[in-house]
Amino acid sequence: MLQLLCVLLASAAAAAAAQEAQEQPFVSAWPENPVVEFGSSLVLNCSTNCKNIRDGGLETNLDKKDEGEGPTWKAFRLFNVSNWDSAPSCYFDCGEDVDMKPHRVNFTVYRVPELVELDPVPVMEVGKNYTLTCRVSSMAPIRNLSVAFLQGGKRLHLQTFEKHAAREASDVVVTHIVTAHQADRGEEISCHAALDLRPEGQLFGQASLNQSLETVDFPVNPQLRPLRYMEVNTSETVTCEVTGVFPAEEAQFEMTFAEERLNLSVTVVGDVARAQAQVSSSIAGSHTLKCTVSLGPVTKTAEENVNVYCLPDLVLTLSPQETFVNEAVEVACYDAHPEATQSPPFSAHIRNSRGVLESRDSLPFRVSVTTTEEDDGQEFTCQVDTEIDGRPIRRKTSSSLTVFYGPQMNDSSCPGALTWKADSKEAFRCSAWGNPPPTVECRKHDVPYAIGMPQLVTKDHQGSYNCSASNWLGSVAKLVVVNVESDEPPTLLIILVILSLASLASAAGVGYYMYYKGHKCGKYRLPRKAKGNPSEEKHLNGSIQTDSV
Repeated sequence: MLQLLCVLLASAAAAAAAQEAQEQPFVSAWPENPVVEFGSSLVLNCSTNCKNIRDGGLETNLDKKDEGEGPTWKAFRLFNVSNWDSAPSCYFDCGEDVDMKPHRVNFTVYRVPELVELDPVPVMEVGKNYTLTCRVSSMAPIRNLSVAFLQGGKRLHLQTFEKHAAREASDVVVTHIVTAHQADRGEEISCHAALDLRPEGQLFGQASLNQSLETVDFPVNPQLRPLRYMEVNTSETVTCEVTGVFPAEEAQFEMTFAEERLNLSVTVVGDVARAQAQVSSSIAGSHTLKCTVSLGPVTKTAEENVNVYCLPDLVLTLSPQETFVNEAVEVACYDAHPEATQSPPFSAHIRNSRGVLESRDSLPFRVSVTTTEEDDGQEFTCQVDTEIDGRPIRRKTSSSLTVFYGPQMNDSSCPGALTWKADSKEAFRCSAWGNPPPTVECRKHDVPYAIGMPQLVTKDHQGSYNCSASNWLGSVAKLVVVNVESDEPPTLLIILVILSLASLASAAGVGYYMYYKGHKCGKYRLPRKAKGNPSEEKHLNGSIQTDSV
């Protein structure tokens, strides 16, 4: 009886405590232990059993938005959950007499592994130990991760991380040592990563690509094709070859140049395996080309030194680059990176269109020239010549000079006299040269005349034209005389010809009259005819005089 009484009293006390607890104000959240993916959003509901709520909300450093509310609850949407240690707190104010403690919400922010990768498994020699490496990139929380190695569908090794306390995402590397057996040849091996967020979340799994285990033999040495010289920042093809291997298609090549790994292309013909790669270097000097070929545990290497040469990085300067006629200009040639240059002996030249101005066997050097009008636009060149393995090598750079000078004219550009035919089409041409190019203007009787425009020639075009050319350095002037020739005879000439003809006609008339008077007018004796007619004789001798015997 005493024992039963004790049980009843304990039950009553527990019931009273439970009722009192139910009547105590509290704050809760749903979901209680939310699981959310990094960078996504979540709706969180804060609630209370308080009857007289003055205020309530959610304290968080995340972006939030009200999603609704009721008499005893408020809902919020949290955006871009990207804080690994985020712990929002729900709170409510039920008055001064009620002590309402905020409710802290424990978040689990996760990130599914981006990549699960098994490091390349080398060709194994039977009886030797090899380390398998599995890499799981950028996932969280690591305490919920497990990584397993599988071979032929069987689990070799399982690793968990329950004691990992950090919440943020990071990479995980898991290794496992295996001993190679002859029976392993051809079996598939892989690693699997599992992120278990249950019961609140899901189970995520991801596996690496399968790799096949192999065992082989390798009894030969690799051979490198000779490569003695190479210019900096150029590319050359190198070849590494092995013969007599089995199986040749399983030979693994690695080539490095100046301690940098090269990308290879491998071909196999029979028992010959060959790897090719492109090599280049931006640093002059002697660099090591190395080829390593592996089959299982056997590794063989071939090395060769390659001389990388660098010709000067030429720079040509003109000081000044813009100047005037009869001024001195310094032409300088130098190496932009003398500290990086390693080259065989060379000869350097500064030249222009007239020929070589200066030659040296080292840099820098310079030469001075005095400018003329012909130097405007002149190209100066710095050139380096050398020889590598009997092959001529040349590098050069150029720069142009600008020379300013005043306008110039001559009879070729602006003739002093022009002869045009009337009724033909002619264009008045007058030009000048200078730098800057001058402006040319021609005027007749102080009126501008169009230059270069064909026009029908009339007598009005005849006369003198004042032409001038100018730029900001000065001006020159020239007189151009235009003569217009006409095919029609001049009026004065016609009048003179008519007067001359009239004078000639008058003179001829007077002469004829005088001649007639002196020779045709006077007495004539006609022979007498027998039995002549007196009247006829009278008519022949005239009516005034009659012959007398």
